[in-house]
Amino acid sequence: MQDLLREGKLGEIARNATAAYVSTCKRTEKDKIYTTLEDFTRADSKRRLVVIGCTGSGKSTLLNAMAGWRYVQSAETDYEFRWKQKTKQAGDASVEVAPIFETRAATDSVTKKTSYANIEYRGDPERELIVVDTPGHDDPAGNDIDSKAARDALGEIAADLHNKLKALGHVHAILVLHNDVVSNRLNPATYQILKMVDEKFSKAGRSVWDHVVIGYSKCNAFETTWRASLESKKENLRKSIKDKISSCTAKIPVLTLGGGEIEPAPPNADESDGFDKLWDFLQCAEPLDTSQLQPFEGADVKWQKMIDAKDEAEAKAKAALIYVAVLVKLGMVLATLFWRHHMLPSWMSLLLLNLPGVVDELLILLVFVYWVGPSDVMYSVKHFYDGWVEPKARPYIQMVTSTLQGGSHGTAGMAKAKEE
Repeated sequence: MQDLLREGKLGEIARNATAAYVSTCKRTEKDKIYTTLEDFTRADSKRRLVVIGCTGSGKSTLLNAMAGWRYVQSAETDYEFRWKQKTKQAGDASVEVAPIFETRAATDSVTKKTSYANIEYRGDPERELIVVDTPGHDDPAGNDIDSKAARDALGEIAADLHNKLKALGHVHAILVLHNDVVSNRLNPATYQILKMVDEKFSKAGRSVWDHVVIGYSKCNAFETTWRASLESKKENLRKSIKDKISSCTAKIPVLTLGGGEIEPAPPNADESDGFDKLWDFLQCAEPLDTSQLQPFEGADVKWQKMIDAKDEAEAKAKAALIYVAVLVKLGMVLATLFWRHHMLPSWMSLLLLNLPGVVDELLILLVFVYWVGPSDVMYSVKHFYDGWVEPKARPYIQMVTSTLQGGSHGTAGMAKAKEE
């Protein structure tokens, strides 16, 4: 121990142990969808990209293409687009992995709640990125955007996104997809989302518009229709956004993004799909604080309450699946603390940092709760109590309660008799 102190290695060992512990608390598994609020609080400290777009804009397709999957047309499949499976190492073997973001032709959004995944950008292990996927903001089940049902559903989506962005703490860029490069008209719901973004980040300490990127989706390199008058369309789109949102003073980058390929590649295929420019933008972007997102006010509070109720229901459903594992771990921690305190000689107990009082035990329990997840521990204990303890204890609780109530009534009667 003294040698380690002299060589200054003890601090290094402590830092490495702390880093290893922190990494176990993070959600770092690649190509896995994370959806809960607890997951968002434990996101890793990589570059972070939020993707927003209307239903059918190709969000999920682009996200899969960003994560390294290939979306290919070929003569073998009668030129129908199909995903090329990506392979991963599982021990000594290579296994094929299906795309992580679900894609299909549908009138309503495939993505139903805000989620994120850790990916390798375009399949490059050196370019790690967190991508946040959001539901189609004009979804709700085919309703007109001006209808009350559509506005309420849009409010729910906004509240869910608000909570989870705030849990992240910061993001680096917000990619807004525009799926109609030919007409160049933004969906009215997209303008509403842009206004919401402007209002929500009003106290972020920097202009949110320095972090916004517009992406023309479905601009595949082997196609040519979308290329007509492209530069003038970009300028018109920027002008349209600035006319509608006065606080937008930045020159927003407008990129062409297309995940589709064709085999064999045509002679005029090029690299103008914008993915490299998007990565360069992400690399240069400073963190945009999301912890100061402005709260919902007035009538919009109902959306926040609805999302809070959904988050609680999701946490309870998760606890029903994991409560046994959580309680076993908690029992092992408590048994270790008991063994350390009561069954070891004092000198050996001190070597295990068993200090006088209960402060060290409380700290160990707090570390355990943080490691597992506060909401997971709370709802697991509550699920165990509601399912196993409360039904068996209810008769005794009712008996004690009735006895106490009877005693209080008798005492009150005696007091009244004395007064009379």
